[in-house]
Amino acid sequence: MSFAIYDLEEDVRKLLNIDNFLDGLTPNDFVEELSKDHILKGAEVNSLEYLDPKPYIRTFESTLRHIKQLAEEARESHEIAAKQVEDYELSHSKNVLKLSSEVEQIVAQFGNLDIEISSITEKIDPLNQALNKITNSRDRSIETIFLIRSYHGFYTKEKYEPLEKLRTARDSASRMKCAKTVNNLLVLAKKIKLLIGNLPKVNKCVTSIEKYGETMEQALVERFEIASEENDFDEMSEIAKVLFDFNGGSSVVSAFMNKSDLFLVDVSEDDEGSEGEVFSILDDEEIWQKLADPNEQVPNVFENETTEHLLNKLKVSVKGQARIVQQVFEVPIPVLKTMVQRVYAQMIQNRVSTLLSYSSQYGPLAQVRILHAIYVLVGDFTKDMKEFFIMNDFDDNNEIGSNLDQCYHDLFIEYTTDNSYFRLEKEMLENTIFGIAQEFVSNNEKALQKKELELKLHEHENETSALNMAAIGTEQPQLERSKLLSVDKQRLNKFKDYVKAKVHLPDGLSNPRDSMSGTSMKGKALIKITDARVVLKMAIESVARILELAPAKTPELSLEILEMLILDFGGLYVGGGLEVAYDRAKQELLTTPSSQDPQLDYLKIFNLTSEVLLLISSCIKKIILPCTVNNPSVRSRMISLTNSFVQRCETSLNLILECLVELVTVRLSHYLQKQKKKDFICDSINTTQDYTEVCEELSDFIVHLHALMKRDLNDNNLNNVLIKVGMIMLNLLLDHFKKFSVNSTGGIILTQDVIRYQSVIESWGIAELSERFQILREISNLFTVQPNLINSLITEGHLASLKISTVRQFISKRTDFSPSYMEMIFGRK
Repeated sequence: MSFAIYDLEEDVRKLLNIDNFLDGLTPNDFVEELSKDHILKGAEVNSLEYLDPKPYIRTFESTLRHIKQLAEEARESHEIAAKQVEDYELSHSKNVLKLSSEVEQIVAQFGNLDIEISSITEKIDPLNQALNKITNSRDRSIETIFLIRSYHGFYTKEKYEPLEKLRTARDSASRMKCAKTVNNLLVLAKKIKLLIGNLPKVNKCVTSIEKYGETMEQALVERFEIASEENDFDEMSEIAKVLFDFNGGSSVVSAFMNKSDLFLVDVSEDDEGSEGEVFSILDDEEIWQKLADPNEQVPNVFENETTEHLLNKLKVSVKGQARIVQQVFEVPIPVLKTMVQRVYAQMIQNRVSTLLSYSSQYGPLAQVRILHAIYVLVGDFTKDMKEFFIMNDFDDNNEIGSNLDQCYHDLFIEYTTDNSYFRLEKEMLENTIFGIAQEFVSNNEKALQKKELELKLHEHENETSALNMAAIGTEQPQLERSKLLSVDKQRLNKFKDYVKAKVHLPDGLSNPRDSMSGTSMKGKALIKITDARVVLKMAIESVARILELAPAKTPELSLEILEMLILDFGGLYVGGGLEVAYDRAKQELLTTPSSQDPQLDYLKIFNLTSEVLLLISSCIKKIILPCTVNNPSVRSRMISLTNSFVQRCETSLNLILECLVELVTVRLSHYLQKQKKKDFICDSINTTQDYTEVCEELSDFIVHLHALMKRDLNDNNLNNVLIKVGMIMLNLLLDHFKKFSVNSTGGIILTQDVIRYQSVIESWGIAELSERFQILREISNLFTVQPNLINSLITEGHLASLKISTVRQFISKRTDFSPSYMEMIFGRK
């Protein structure tokens, strides 16, 4: 493209117009467009590119002239437009003023017209009322005349042809009139019969009208059924309206229900596309065995089962039939309520009753598990139905929803009223607890019959009560204390009845427990964590079921569950385990020191009891207590029971520990009594023997004792018992060293014994105890140092904390002891 020097190209001129200035180009793009062809017009001078400015200058000058011209045109156009706007605004104002006065006139005229119309209406209104009254009277007269003629027809001929024509007419208005007339005829005939009396003719007339009404109703019902088979919802709706006007529509509703596919659901047929093969739980013995077993869990008992299959089919059928009801019946809610009632009473009730009746032969656990499972399953079905009716605008006033809730409640009313369900729950939990306790009690009957621990606990309780009485002047009621400390008579009798029912074996059969050897019986003397877990699992299941099946009584029923845990399981099983452990501890105490090294099997009860208490406490805290958040009195009772039970177990363990302490004391005293007077008075040291025989026996016993305790105890239990045993040993040794004279050589032997004792204690890894045993080393030093150094020993270390009289007792056992230097040592004290 070539550019003219003094004028603009046609393309540039198109860009410079008022209507479409620059055509969307930016100023920079526009300048580039003007200049792009001038770059080609440069020349080279001395091999250098030369830029000629003239084309640029001329082009830009032409462009500026054109733009100024456009600006002038735009200014002139703006002035003309502004002038036109002013003219239009003035004209518009004049028009508004003119129209305003006209509108006011029209409004005034409309007001006058309204007044006139109101006046005319007031005059015509009485006339309208009179006409309506006359019309209504005429209609009633016609109906009355037709009714009287109809009665006369039935009275004289047992029929009335005009009425028959109405019955056989095709239009619904005629059939509706017929139904209304027959209904009124029945009322009229019965009133006449009542007034006149039992005249044969009158009675025959009443009978004829009744038969005619039945014939009419039956014909309409049959036609309704035919229309139902043909899915002619319009005709069904017309017939339903007629029969509802005739006698409330009970017959047509029954006909609809009888013809409905809803009540023809066959659970034996599989749905196409259903996942997995549908089975019947009634034919699956394995599931029932699992349901009856506390150690088993069946989470989805109705998955792919015929009950779930039935409910799923019913969901589809009910939803489909509900839409048909809405089309057919003018007021669908009563029909839907009737349909829902029949679904629950006929289809669901039979299945529920069959399952619950069948479950009874497998025991209370299977019963409550099936009851809960079917309750939840039907509850989900009910919830789904309620949501459907609400979401699809069937049930704005929640009438159907309330009806569904009532039907659901009625299904299980046999179990949910009068605590019938909870009696099963208690029986299940009692059977679980008693079954575990029975085995334990029968294996340890001899020890349990002694009741030594129970008597000791009563003594402890009486002492505590007496102290409380003396301190604050109050006493816990005896009835409450006895219930907390032992299994009450009523519960014990229940357990005895359970045992009597279970222990009867056929003649010629021996109880397998009788053939157990003493060795194999040892394992039967201990409670098992697995048993506790089973019982707690059953208790947690029970609480979960209570929340579903008896939510209003949850706090009270949860308390009964807790009482069974504490008083039945805790009293019979945990308390029994402690009783047996206490008996074993007493037996070992009686046979010491004549017996060999003690076995201390009963120490296992410490860890077992601690773990069982932890499990029970966790269950109560996390599962049972939250159920009483709105019932402070029941919550307080639960806390009191739990605390008392835990306190009782702790007291029992302390009593067992006292037996252990006494056994250790007796054993250690027995070993120390073997110490010879000359063991620490000798002239030479036996290089083949590192320490005395007594030290060796005592140390071996302590090492053996530690191994047993480490085997059966852990953590805090082990630490606490070791500290107690260590302090007994320390106190006995301190007392023991006061009884023997020691010479300088004997002091070395004594030091060797002390080192042995210390090494045994230090192997336990208890810094507190190791530190306390340092005093033995300091005491042994009293026998090995020169007399002039004794004073420095007793003023520092652990000896400084001893009484002077105690220190004197040790020093006086030096063979070189002399009253002459006693004053020198203690003179400054």
